[in-house]
Amino acid sequence: MESYFRVYDFIAKYFAISFVAIMLSSCANKTGNSMFQTSENATNAYRCYLSEIRTLDDLTSEQFADVVNEWLTLRDSVFNCLARDSVVSIHSGHMGIVQEVNDSLRKEFVRISMSRQRTFSDVVYLHKEVSQHKYDQSLAKSSSMAEPFFESLDSVSPCHMKPQEIIAAYHSFLDKMLERGINNNGELLSFIKEEDRMFRSYLIHLSELANADLSTITQLTEKCCLSVFQATENGTISYDDALIYMAKRTNRRVIINAEACIRDVQKELVRTGEQARAYVWMLLQPYITLDTLGAAVLSEAEYAKLGYIAGHTLQVIDKLNGIIGIDSDQYKELPALLIKILLTSI
Repeated sequence: MESYFRVYDFIAKYFAISFVAIMLSSCANKTGNSMFQTSENATNAYRCYLSEIRTLDDLTSEQFADVVNEWLTLRDSVFNCLARDSVVSIHSGHMGIVQEVNDSLRKEFVRISMSRQRTFSDVVYLHKEVSQHKYDQSLAKSSSMAEPFFESLDSVSPCHMKPQEIIAAYHSFLDKMLERGINNNGELLSFIKEEDRMFRSYLIHLSELANADLSTITQLTEKCCLSVFQATENGTISYDDALIYMAKRTNRRVIINAEACIRDVQKELVRTGEQARAYVWMLLQPYITLDTLGAAVLSEAEYAKLGYIAGHTLQVIDKLNGIIGIDSDQYKELPALLIKILLTSI
């Protein structure tokens, strides 16, 4: 009976906080700014919210994402109010109090995130659901318009060459791109298309090239990417196009790279400790590189692929660590750390 009441109490608290946050969101949307009339009201409400959050523990990822998004909505409303009432806030000390409360809330959310064992699937889910761009309709529309181009890349056949020939061809391609420059949308798409072809050609021989020195290709790739954003400064490529296409390019690369890692491990193509270390690093890239923008422009198909990768990550790392000769206990705690990093970045 006591256990029943504890569960009931938890559910009541969770939905009470959710209801309050939904009401705050509704009011904020109606005003287009903040539901609070004064800085004092906003500060007191934020303090009360912190007190309520301190009562929560052991949330599922779905519940946790809901509460974090509600916090972000409330936070925006509070800070909008203080910005509107900036002179009063500075002299009254409200801004300092709110910032302290905000720091405390962030710590509380880290505590809640670590109150149960998290998985790599949880990391992917939270990246998708907890994003400042989640409700950006303009971004969603632009991302959707770019999707057919990225879907078409799979129809481009990779190069069938020997491993070292692929490296040479990849190097030559990047050199030529830098000579010509990337100065408009057409050239941007051509760059992404051919680079994708080269990258997939490299992945065919990943197990043979995992330890190859690719520093020159990495440097040339960085210069090509930089030239894209230099073109935005010149006005020849729109900033939005550069941002969305390059974010989707990065998403695609880390996903197909991780898929190749899983494939090679399942085929037992990874045999040395040096190879295995490289594969562990590549397998973790989706969780390391995925930011709020990248998560916002994920297609449903890409999200499903990330789900597949997340579902196999720990198992594959365990096999790789077996080759290296170490245990995988530390990696079981990695999802919680990745979620902590996410929380400190929003």
